[in-house]
Amino acid sequence: MPGAWAGGAWRDPLAALALLVLAFLARGFFLGNPVIEGDEQFYLLVGDRMLGGALPYRDIWDRKPVGLFLIYAAIRSLGGEGVLQYQLVATVFAAATAFLIFRIGAEVASRRGGFLAGAAYLLWLGAFGGEGGQAPVFYNPLVAAAAWLVLRAVAHPGTRLRLAALGAAAMLAAGLAMQVKYTAVFEGAFLGLALLWAAWRARAGLAFLSVAALAWVACALLPTAAALAAYAAMGEAQAFVFANFLSILRRNTAALGSPLPRLATMAGLLLPLVLCAVLGLRQGWRAAEEPERRAVRIIAGWAAAALLGVLLFGTFYIHYALPLLPALLVAAAPLLGRPGARVWKVPAAQALLALGVAATSVQAALHLRARGDGSQVRELASAVRPGAALYVFDGEPVLYLLTRSPLPTRYVFPTHLNDLREAGGIGVDPVAELRRVLADRPDYIVTTDGTRGRMNPVSQDVLRQALAADYREVRSVRIGSRQRVLYERIS
Repeated sequence: MPGAWAGGAWRDPLAALALLVLAFLARGFFLGNPVIEGDEQFYLLVGDRMLGGALPYRDIWDRKPVGLFLIYAAIRSLGGEGVLQYQLVATVFAAATAFLIFRIGAEVASRRGGFLAGAAYLLWLGAFGGEGGQAPVFYNPLVAAAAWLVLRAVAHPGTRLRLAALGAAAMLAAGLAMQVKYTAVFEGAFLGLALLWAAWRARAGLAFLSVAALAWVACALLPTAAALAAYAAMGEAQAFVFANFLSILRRNTAALGSPLPRLATMAGLLLPLVLCAVLGLRQGWRAAEEPERRAVRIIAGWAAAALLGVLLFGTFYIHYALPLLPALLVAAAPLLGRPGARVWKVPAAQALLALGVAATSVQAALHLRARGDGSQVRELASAVRPGAALYVFDGEPVLYLLTRSPLPTRYVFPTHLNDLREAGGIGVDPVAELRRVLADRPDYIVTTDGTRGRMNPVSQDVLRQALAADYREVRSVRIGSRQRVLYERIS
């Protein structure tokens, strides 16, 4: 096979440096922008308040795994405002994923194919909302590392000890990825089955298979079990279990409306990647002997498992497709590695890279129009008196960070109290919690001039009554496509 599992590509500092430079070039437009996505604004806020002693789920609520918040807390410890810092770290993680794609692609296809696949990952990230610090940007390198280790085990299982060690490392990486976002469980489960298949083909014996399976499952569950144990030691096991495993089942996803338009957008953007992946798998299968064909099967299964994770959640927000990119681009590496390869008479590699640049550029322009460039939210924050208590009913969570306001509730992500999806999903009555927040009479309130389809009408009426009775408008700023309004308490 063209790549051979020799490992020379692993020690290629020039490729690593080139991919790192490309990562900064591809993502440089958004560096320093505090309003890339509402999700990562919130993750940064949680990380910031964790350094001050706040405990996720108890003091500040969300349903994301604590590992993601620990990453942001570690980033926040670097100092500065935090916005640029998390984006720089996310860029390094993106480059690390690209390098792992290069590594795998170089071994199952060719060095050229692997490098172009890694470059394509960086150029396509922004097309799917990965220009900042969304959770998959941080867990994709862990899943890619797990896949690389499994492919090593499939290609060269070696002794039982070697196979067991490779499997343990792969499952631990998958388990760490699950503590960044639980959707990694699908890819981790498939890779675990692939390890068992490798052990069975190596005739390791039933006893070894049984013990190895238990050990590998334990490695995959270890990070989550450790997090649960830590919360149990603090007396917060119930809060951990509800936020991590139960609350997602109580969300009212019907409030989102039909997911078909979002699915159509996602499918349209994925089409070039899927086409190149299918042609790449076909090329890899035809060019390989039977031992190398096992790697092709693993890569195809990895992509299918990632796709299953996207489909089962069913909401089809564009950034949910980010976990698909590493597997699809590794699958495309055999096609990209052929200099004369064409798709519909168009050079495959050049077309895929150019389409990535175009799709990311279009998304960047749409993003700028929808969310602004950050200057507007800073203008709004500057109108808040230092040390004052702020409540963001509908707006950017980063306002709490920029104003250094105390948190008025542990449900500070705005949609937790104002969105119909969360009416039964956060463990408390959102309207009752909103009434409690307003009864404390925060100094400032931020909301939007107007409404949106999923807004809880009862929550909105409660807010309007409070604003009419006790507040006056002091600043109105257009942030992207939304008109944010800042109200100050009269007395």
